[in-house]
Amino acid sequence: MSDRTWNAAVCYLAAVVFAGIAGFALGATFSTGCPLDPQNAPFGCAEFLLSRYQTMIAAAIAAFAVFPVWRQVRLQGMQTDILKSDALRHRISTLNKMRDDLAGETELVRQELQWYPDHIKTMSFWAHDTASRVDRFLEFLSEQTALRLDGERAALARADLIGKLNSLSRDLWVMNWDVYLGGEDAPDEEQQAKLEADAIAAEASLETNIGGALRSVSALNAAIL
Repeated sequence: MSDRTWNAAVCYLAAVVFAGIAGFALGATFSTGCPLDPQNAPFGCAEFLLSRYQTMIAAAIAAFAVFPVWRQVRLQGMQTDILKSDALRHRISTLNKMRDDLAGETELVRQELQWYPDHIKTMSFWAHDTASRVDRFLEFLSEQTALRLDGERAALARADLIGKLNSLSRDLWVMNWDVYLGGEDAPDEEQQAKLEADAIAAEASLETNIGGALRSVSALNAAIL
């Protein structure tokens, strides 16, 4: 029912109520069932009854008249629910894409890391390529963090993974020490010895760091899911 139809119905109701009271008043007057009191009702019994029951009549008409307002409020609530539902669907879609993108990037990094140690021919080349891959993965994780869609668990898992990948990236770049051995900026013997010692220390902890990074990747995937 439209608001115009409802308002017309309210007007008809008011007319019926008024006609009913007026008819009752006239009947009561002719049957002497309504004693006239010129002081309280100088215009007759109908005026007396209207004056006595005006609050009740007004309340009844107002109860019907307020229905369009109540319906409008209810409609606005439904529209708000629809907007919230749309926002939720958009968030779920974005999170699903985030998870899928993360899975794709994770697989690339996982494949690179799994070359170590059995399938590596030249350690410095592998360390360079893997360090570049890890750095790209770190940039990808930072872009996902900027979306601000992580819950508490996912945020903690992402921060833990970023910390482990930063450590892994440093170790891989340290292991790539021999790229500095040529050119005008080549290190002296003391610097070269330090670089080599750092690379040996980094490689000693590399397998542990790789395992920790892969576990953190799995934890982030589980948190987002």
